[in-house]
Amino acid sequence: MSGFSLIPKDESFFLFFEEAGIVAVKASAVLQQMLEDIENAEQYRAEIADLEHHGDQIIHKVMDKLNRAFITPLDAEDIRALSSRQDDIIDMIQAAAERIVLYRVKEATPASKELVKILSASVKEVNDVVTLLKSFKNKRAIVEKCIEINRLENAGDKVYREALGALFANGDLMELIRWKEIYEQIEQAMDECEDLADIIESIIVKHS
Repeated sequence: MSGFSLIPKDESFFLFFEEAGIVAVKASAVLQQMLEDIENAEQYRAEIADLEHHGDQIIHKVMDKLNRAFITPLDAEDIRALSSRQDDIIDMIQAAAERIVLYRVKEATPASKELVKILSASVKEVNDVVTLLKSFKNKRAIVEKCIEINRLENAGDKVYREALGALFANGDLMELIRWKEIYEQIEQAMDECEDLADIIESIIVKHS
């Protein structure tokens, strides 16, 4: 196959992907701000909740259009998978923010800041790659973005493992419970980014 030459020009699904990507970038940026300004955590939590609601609206639009569409630019299961992963990324960011407020965190750990820094970089790469997917002309650039997302996930895993090790070594049970859950949500968001990259790579193979 030569690619997308016979696929209809309906770009609305790609516009939804891009919109969701922007929401995720904003949510990860707000989470970074929360960790730097922990005294105002509730304000940032509310902002992320609004972004998560926006993300939910986008996925509802995608599913509604998918249910009504006769011909789609990608296979229906790929559209569902991409949209769901984007929604999951935002959900995990919100889950981390909710736990920071719930556990009344007074000071962010260096590890949490590093994890969210990596997450933000990964989310930006996701936003870039779903934007590239619309034209599908530069498959090499798409693959390189997917490789970078995988690299960032591996870097995040390393920070996550080291952070957990430090928590157990510290011996403070409450700190362990509190931060273990927060770290897990951030790490899961990075995993969702990697899952999305894997889906895009499989789409490229399918249409090569």
